[in-house]
Amino acid sequence: MIVMEVNMEHLERACTGLAALGRDMSPLTRDLAEVLKGGVDRAFADEEDPSTGEKWHPLSPATLARRKKAGHEGKILQVKGQLAASFHTEYGPHHAQVGTSDVRARTHQFGAKRGAYGTAKRGTRGVGRRNSRNYTSRGGATVGGWLSGRAQGGTLPVPWGDIPARPMLGVGAPEVAEIEDSVRRAVRRAVGVG
Repeated sequence: MIVMEVNMEHLERACTGLAALGRDMSPLTRDLAEVLKGGVDRAFADEEDPSTGEKWHPLSPATLARRKKAGHEGKILQVKGQLAASFHTEYGPHHAQVGTSDVRARTHQFGAKRGAYGTAKRGTRGVGRRNSRNYTSRGGATVGGWLSGRAQGGTLPVPWGDIPARPMLGVGAPEVAEIEDSVRRAVRRAVGVG
């Protein structure tokens, strides 16, 4: 008679480790959130859609002229770097994400048609300013007590021109490879191999 004995301890430990990883994937989701953030950083550095690799639409001549006059000739969407710096990661037992609270991000991600956000009064500089820059109570600028021609009423569309989409959120081939590598490492750690 032949007796075969199988030791299942290693398999049991591996299954227990996988079950624990399934209950709390925070070590993996932390890595995944950083991979997603890396895609955003790559989009801003390369000025391209992270999913497709397609270059962002170039700046309009009017925007280029305005930036040159202000002394900035840097990368697209990075006059001050606030939008690029506003992205943050979040992760938990079952989620990984990257996002921003900057209201401009949606417009730049998806684009916007002229007037998509309604209109604004001509001559106003912003909401909530109290007579800044010598504005009248009607919203018009004064020049020597007379309303300037630009501020004599009427409205402007917001935005004043079409804004093309310049996607910064997405998962491309480099991120997919990193995600696959992160998952492999997490599974190996869970089953006690790596």
